[in-house]
Amino acid sequence: MNIKKLCALAIPLALAACSGRSGAEKAVREALKDPDSAKFGEFYYNSSTGKGCLTTNAKNSMGGYTGDSQSHLTKDSDGWHYEADSDQSPEDCRKDYADNGSSDDKMMSNDTMMSAKP
Repeated sequence: MNIKKLCALAIPLALAACSGRSGAEKAVREALKDPDSAKFGEFYYNSSTGKGCLTTNAKNSMGGYTGDSQSHLTKDSDGWHYEADSDQSPEDCRKDYADNGSSDDKMMSNDTMMSAKP
């Protein structure tokens, strides 16, 4: 494979990767009280349901880290949208939220998040 073909393949793949995890992180940061404090872990996206889970830890209004939670996200033609946080494990978030697409009764209000915009 020559260099031109390799570059032609690499650029679209790099752009697709940027619109994935980094877009999801941006959506979560926009909902945080202290976006600069965000630390992200595991990320999972199910393209069939359009839903994803992102492990998030950020500072609350008192300045302390809250511990890992699962940020529930959806992706559509407009990009990523933060939905809610849950206290699930990454595996449970995948199974209960992202893979089956149903809402989850374990969702919680987290004081690291601002109220939802109408």
